[in-house]
Amino acid sequence: MAEEAVTAVVAEELVSTYLEAWTERRAAARRRLLERCWGDDANFSSWTTNVHGLDAMDAHIAAAQRQQPRLCRRLPTCDLHVSGDKVSFTWSLVDQGGVVLVEGSDWAEIGAGGQLARVTSFAGRPEAADKPVS
Repeated sequence: MAEEAVTAVVAEELVSTYLEAWTERRAAARRRLLERCWGDDANFSSWTTNVHGLDAMDAHIAAAQRQQPRLCRRLPTCDLHVSGDKVSFTWSLVDQGGVVLVEGSDWAEIGAGGQLARVTSFAGRPEAADKPVS
């Protein structure tokens, strides 16, 4: 898909599956979700980490889940923005009471196989926005 434009429908499905993988705590089910949306050679980077490949992404998500409440989910918070093979979107990690724990903005690139090839993620706690920048 790198040479042709990604449709909004394809982008929506990939992002939905990707966010669902971040929420799924059952290892086998999470792996199946990742296999649908994550390229074998894909890269994920944030200000704290850089992972390469399907196995590393699966392990990274599992490690992240151990640091968050059991009953929370990652939800999209805006319409997707699609341009060629690039997609951007925002999301929130929400606990079972509806409290936003973390907010993020991701930029993704869709690879030739129609899966995510690269994701760059920017995330932070919502209350950090209220603090002055020093």
